[in-house]
Amino acid sequence: MEKNHRLLSYFPKKHIFLLLVISLIILFLFSFSASKEKNKELLEYSLITEIPLKALQENSLTIKENHDSIIKESIIKRNDSLFSILKNMGAKTENIIDLINSQNSEFLTNIKIGNIVRAELSENKISNLTYVEDYKTEVTATKIDGGYLIKKNKLEEERMEVFKTVTITNSLYTDGLKKDIPDSVLMDLVYIFGWDIDFVHDIRPGDKYSLIYEEVFIEGEKKLNGDIIIAEFINRNKTYTAVRYKLKKGNSEYFSTDGRNVKKAFLRTPVKLSYISSKYNLKRKHPILHTIRAHKGVDYAANKGSPIRATGSGTISSAKVNGGCGKEIKIKHSADYTTRYCHLDKYAKNIKEGNKVSQGQTIGYVGSTGLATGPHLHYEFHVNGKHKDPLKVKFPYADPIGKDEETKFFSKANYFFDKLKKYQLLSG
Repeated sequence: MEKNHRLLSYFPKKHIFLLLVISLIILFLFSFSASKEKNKELLEYSLITEIPLKALQENSLTIKENHDSIIKESIIKRNDSLFSILKNMGAKTENIIDLINSQNSEFLTNIKIGNIVRAELSENKISNLTYVEDYKTEVTATKIDGGYLIKKNKLEEERMEVFKTVTITNSLYTDGLKKDIPDSVLMDLVYIFGWDIDFVHDIRPGDKYSLIYEEVFIEGEKKLNGDIIIAEFINRNKTYTAVRYKLKKGNSEYFSTDGRNVKKAFLRTPVKLSYISSKYNLKRKHPILHTIRAHKGVDYAANKGSPIRATGSGTISSAKVNGGCGKEIKIKHSADYTTRYCHLDKYAKNIKEGNKVSQGQTIGYVGSTGLATGPHLHYEFHVNGKHKDPLKVKFPYADPIGKDEETKFFSKANYFFDKLKKYQLLSG
């Protein structure tokens, strides 16, 4: 200590003072940065789980206090364990160990971030505990002689049908929100009809859509928006209808009322947020070469780095730089169908010749490599080796309803179609 004091005596006092100030500032900034990072993490949980940020910032929240007991609730955060949560609530260590050693305690081992643990404590001992596993499942633990009775319970679920109809004046999304249609339901609607309708370029004022979807209630309280049961979309005076049906193999898909799968083998557009800057034109003047050169595809202008998706499932036959096309990807979908993507800025991970891709998978990002005046995607569609206009080609459907399920499907489809029409008449 005396040695350190002698060492400091060689420095001017103002330098020592300045060093202390700098050290305190560094310590404050480090502490502030850690706190900021923690708050950012909690804010992300708050947005995902819709749990108030204030509640997340507290280790546990007192819900109710009686004469001989107290009820506390805690929201599970990263690195939490059941032990640490209950310890923060004030439970005694030996009491927590009794709970963990009880039969069926494995129901409480895989607690998830954002879920809730609620405990009633008496004299710092757990008398009752509830872990909310998901919106319709909870685990309860009740104190009994020699330990705890732990059970997993399915909560009573009720599904209510909701009918909505919208005439588009601005956009599908904003007009839908004005009618109180949830965001998730609108996204499902776009997915269902996305194989037939280009929602970026095809929507017009006066287009109309109607739908019946489910709301899920647990013990009388709404918990989430369920699936669309039936939907009808009128786009440019053409009507599309889709009915949800659970197949024998367990998965659910959407079919038209005549049993056709609404899914197609190909998506209509390879870039979501884009606009068509140049259409298929066999007599187009090239913007750089200034010569008449056939434009055997469609150009989608978009911001550099915008994701490009495979319009259909298949195998990558080429992923390389190819002259004026720049960075290029070719996908072989079947013996008949091939697609081509040009001017990419870069390829997505694991995109190389011979690898398989799924419909909708990101394969690369919009750029301006090769002969390009600006960032865009040049997209081509080939049938039996010949170029086809991607905007006009008729895509093959996915598998229709199976023969062994037709009777049951048509019964359900007709029932909900009639119900939709009745709701439409009542709504005027």
